[in-house]
Amino acid sequence: MNAFEFTNVSFSYPCHPIFTNLNLAIQAGDFVAVVGGNGAGKSTFLKLCVGALSPDAGEIRIFGDLVKSFPNWHKIGYVPQNPLRDRAFPITVAEVIAMGRIPGLPLGRSLGQLDRQAIQKAIKLTGVETFQHKLIGNLSGGQQQRVMVARALAAEPETLILDEPTAGIDAKGSQEFYELLCKLNQEANITILLVTHDIDKVAPYAGKVLRLDQGLSYYGPAEPFRLKAATLS
Repeated sequence: MNAFEFTNVSFSYPCHPIFTNLNLAIQAGDFVAVVGGNGAGKSTFLKLCVGALSPDAGEIRIFGDLVKSFPNWHKIGYVPQNPLRDRAFPITVAEVIAMGRIPGLPLGRSLGQLDRQAIQKAIKLTGVETFQHKLIGNLSGGQQQRVMVARALAAEPETLILDEPTAGIDAKGSQEFYELLCKLNQEANITILLVTHDIDKVAPYAGKVLRLDQGLSYYGPAEPFRLKAATLS
């Protein structure tokens, strides 16, 4: 099954076309790195995927349903770039992760046993057990991004969408983060859609690269793309 399917999709900002008749299918279980220069449409692509923007023409489907009528948004986890705006806010890692369950709760209902099991599973999958009781503002950038992934996983999604999650993180932290995403993709069969400028570092982990440059310029295996890009640099 396709996780995301674009059929003849066109989208433009005033006087600035981004996509024209874009046709693309991302299969469930894929790990896709989305790359391209500034203004190439990477963030626009993500917003179209999650229905934050509507195409001017064509249709977008998520797991077979039109995006505008998709009923199961809990299946889609989103990890933004630099999500922590106030490092001094007194909230623990475990409390942040628990927030991932709240959108799916009926009004007025508190966390139950199944919710707590999902939270503990997310904590274990992301390897944050050793600092789950620390204040999130005291963690490194790489650790904070692990927490954001755990928060998304607490909702038990089938797909993770990440917008430049390693921006501002050192090389070691970036590698550990990509290893985590690879583990989630291979062991938990979670579809990964990742916007990045870091193709050299993510290529060993991503199965495919989607390159945007005035539309779709490449969609295929990651390693051949990386090698070709290296010869041109």
